[in-house]
Amino acid sequence: MTTKEDIRRQFGNNAEKYAASKTHAQGSDLQILYSYVEPQPHMRVLDVATGAGHTAATIAPAVAHVTACDLAPEMIEQTRKQFAAKALANVDAVVADVEALDFADASFDVVTCRIAPHHFLDIEKAIAEIARVLKSGGAFVVEDSVSPQSKRLDRFVNSLEKLRDPTHIRAYTVREWRRMLLAAGFRVARSEIYRKTHKIEDWMSNAGCSEELKDAVRAMFLEAPEAARDHFSIELENGKPVSYTDDKLILKAIKR
Repeated sequence: MTTKEDIRRQFGNNAEKYAASKTHAQGSDLQILYSYVEPQPHMRVLDVATGAGHTAATIAPAVAHVTACDLAPEMIEQTRKQFAAKALANVDAVVADVEALDFADASFDVVTCRIAPHHFLDIEKAIAEIARVLKSGGAFVVEDSVSPQSKRLDRFVNSLEKLRDPTHIRAYTVREWRRMLLAAGFRVARSEIYRKTHKIEDWMSNAGCSEELKDAVRAMFLEAPEAARDHFSIELENGKPVSYTDDKLILKAIKR
């Protein structure tokens, strides 16, 4: 069973890779998320599960203050390096658990989270904490991997992610996301599905996969059912899987 120590170790061990990853540092999905925030000069923003701080650093120049937090101290070290490299003064970075945020109620105008909730051990507790620290009328802007409604495709993508990284908990469906947000007192204001293509070798290396594990992941791609090959656009070159495309939900929810 996955523990928070497992998650902390997994991302701590690979912090430098995530800091250097073009998939995380760039991409039009990051700009879409930024547009969903609709940053204003007065805003105080919290970026949870910040990773290497790419989202926080993108938003910071347009708002009053950004706090970045992550469970892994090594990720926070990378975030602080990025803030310093970009000479950002209206920021801070702290080690924090999204399921037990050490911030007062109604502290932030916006909470952001990019490509991380599928690692949260208790997603509903995390969403409740995000709601607690948001002001009334504040926004939760999230991007994360989502599963198709098809049970077969859901099972394939979650099994694939779990094989590549055992700290993967679940990529939820859009319906599951909407249900959880509604239960936590949010209303969904905007959402869209973004298709993101991954180079498989880079995707595995970012997670620190061993050579043996990489072979198992490659085999799963090669043995994928036709429906999965089509939906996830699995590309082969010389009989080797080289890329695939998954679904990301980008969503803005407003606290009632």
